Amino acid sequence: MSLLGAFTSAILPIVAIAAVGALIGTLADVDVGPLNTVALTFFLPALVFHGVATTDLSGDAVATLVGAVLAYALLVMGLAYVAGRAIGLPDSLLSGAVLASAFPNSGFVGIPLAGFVFGDLGATVATLFLTTQSVLLYTLGVYVVSASHDAGAGAASALRDVFRLPLVYAVAAAALLRLLGWVPPVEGTVMTTLDSVGSASIPLMLTVVGIQLADVDLGHLRRAVFPSALKLLVAPLVGVAIALAVGFANPAVANVFVLECATPAAVTPLAIVLAYSDADDDPDTAEYMSTVIFVTTVLSVLVLTGLVAAIRGGYLF
Repeated sequence: MSLLGAFTSAILPIVAIAAVGALIGTLADVDVGPLNTVALTFFLPALVFHGVATTDLSGDAVATLVGAVLAYALLVMGLAYVAGRAIGLPDSLLSGAVLASAFPNSGFVGIPLAGFVFGDLGATVATLFLTTQSVLLYTLGVYVVSASHDAGAGAASALRDVFRLPLVYAVAAAALLRLLGWVPPVEGTVMTTLDSVGSASIPLMLTVVGIQLADVDLGHLRRAVFPSALKLLVAPLVGVAIALAVGFANPAVANVFVLECATPAAVTPLAIVLAYSDADDDPDTAEYMSTVIFVTTVLSVLVLTGLVAAIRGGYLF
């Protein structure tokens, strides 16, 4: 597939919806917080539950995917830390660089993208990627931020936040019903309602991304080059290496995994920094991460277009 074809079929819908969100954020005084909360606590869990409950993925495939996500995050975090130390990145920015490099926007960008490219299977794999990543982010990610800033928030607080994530309960409930054989009929009222709600999460999440980008402070463009390069250039290569190492049985799952690894820096690490560090005393960290999020989101259009073209051309898995 040509680059133009990859862009128009998979990337353009995402860019168009996010651009509308950015326009709304620029022209109207929109508080993105409530929209984000609604997406994370209602629409996205419905998508996750329906996808996990109805997926054809086996338990072994899910276990392999979870292991691959953990390996990817840990390896990129290690690379970002070592490289950050080597280039003399200030301690106040190092934790932000580590998290921005290692945690992709597998939810608000990755789920719609995987859905456009691979349909229901892609969206389900992306939701499992997101859920695994979220648990790691609210445990190890919080530790990284707290340790680097000597913050008072500890592991117990972070663990409580994990169990406040609706995504975790959506996955657990769907997995339990599958295990017991109690999944409601796909064509029944319950599942069709969940499917409708979950489908609405895609444009909502992309609109939220656009509104968030309209309010970004670009104060660290030069220093943002390092984590942006790691996120957009190195991280996808790490994803390919891990996919080869774990040997996904389904090539489509391997391709979705690599696609998720290549998405831009997630917004959630910024929220982690604000919640678990002394951000009031060191506002540069939040501004730095905001810049990285903006840069990687804009430039990811090029990276993801090329990657989608390579996937559809049969050059990966």
